Amino acid sequence: MEDSTKYPLLTENYINVDDEDHDQGVGLKISIDQHEQPLQVIKGGWKSSIYIIGVEVAERFVFAGTSGNLITYITDVLGASTAKAAQHVNVWSGVATLLPLLGAIIADSYLGRFNTILISSFIYIMGLVMLTLSVSTLIPLKFQYWVFFFSLYFVAIGEGGHKPCVQTFGAEQFDESIPEEKKAKSSFFNWWYFGICSGSLVGMFVVYYIQENVGWMIGFGLPALAMVLALVIFLLGSRFYRSHVPKGSPFVRIIQVFVAAYRKRHLCVSKDGIPLYEEENRDDAGSASKGRILAPTKQLK
Repeated sequence: MEDSTKYPLLTENYINVDDEDHDQGVGLKISIDQHEQPLQVIKGGWKSSIYIIGVEVAERFVFAGTSGNLITYITDVLGASTAKAAQHVNVWSGVATLLPLLGAIIADSYLGRFNTILISSFIYIMGLVMLTLSVSTLIPLKFQYWVFFFSLYFVAIGEGGHKPCVQTFGAEQFDESIPEEKKAKSSFFNWWYFGICSGSLVGMFVVYYIQENVGWMIGFGLPALAMVLALVIFLLGSRFYRSHVPKGSPFVRIIQVFVAAYRKRHLCVSKDGIPLYEEENRDDAGSASKGRILAPTKQLK
C-alpha cells in the first residue's frame, strides 16, 4: 500500500526503483502517465557495457599504434641514436605505466570514474593532435623535437586517467547480487579481453604500415581520429551508465582497517550466535558507508 502511494502506477509494466539507487542513476526511469508511451531506460548491464568495450577497443588501437613505432621515428626523423631513442621510449613507457596509479586515486577519491574517463579522453586527444602536428611541416624543424616529446607525455597523462577506470567502470555496470548480471559480468570480461587484443593487433598492423609506407603525419593522425571516435562512443552510452559517487581515498580506508584491527585486537569474536553490529544496525551501517554490506565469511578468520 505504501508503494502504491509513492508510485501510484506500479503495475506489471512498471518497476519499483530504490530511492538511493535512483538518485545515483541506477535502475529505471519510469513514466508517470498511464496514457503516455512507457519510458523505461534500463541502466547498466550489456546495454551500457557494450559502449565501454567499444571505447577500450578504440583506445587500445590508439595506444598500440602510437607507441609501437616510436624508436623508428626518433632515429630516422629526429636523428637520434638507437640507444638514445630506446632510452626516451623506455622512460616514456615507464611514466605511462605508473600514471594509472595516480589516475585511479583521483577517480576513487575526487572525480569518479565517468568524469575521469571524460577528462582524460580530452587530454588524450589533445596530446595526439599535438603529436600529429609535431611531425608535420607546420612546426619548425628546430621545435619538432620538443613538441614531439611534450605531446607524448600528454598522451601518457591521458592514458593514466583512462586505463585504470574504463575496465572498472564496465564491471560496475553489472550487479553481482542479481544472478543474471553476475553471469553476464564473467562474459563481459571475456569480451573485454578479446577487444583489447583485437584493438592492439589491428593498431600495430594498420598504423605501422601507414607510418612506414604512407607518412608519419597520417600515421599519427589516424590514432587521433580513433580517439575522437572512442570519446563519441563513450558519450553515446552515457544515458545508460550506472554511476557511483567517489568514496574518498582508498589509502584512508586501508589505514582505517589497520587502526581498527589494532584497537580491537583484544576483542573476541562471538560464538553464541549474537549478530554483528552491521547485522543489528544494517540501516545505520549502510548509510554511514554508502556502500553494500558484505556477508560475513570465515575465509580470513
